[in-house]
Amino acid sequence: MIKEIEPYNVGDLVEFKYGRLGMAVTKVGIVVEQSLNYTKDNLYKIKVKEEDYWIRSSHITLLSKAPKAVSK
Repeated sequence: MIKEIEPYNVGDLVEFKYGRLGMAVTKVGIVVEQSLNYTKDNLYKIKVKEEDYWIRSSHITLLSKAPKAVSK
């Protein structure tokens, strides 16, 4: 059983900075995938409009948690 490492789950609304120091742009997107490879520093795939970004967990700020699914 793999334990959850970071508080980010699929569907969470997050904010991150993308670019270089002189041209960093703040973007807001939704987490769509998590990489569980420990050598990659817990990367998250974040969807912003039509683009996908792989961002390290240390560069992500949580804005809103995704609601839990209704059990049947």
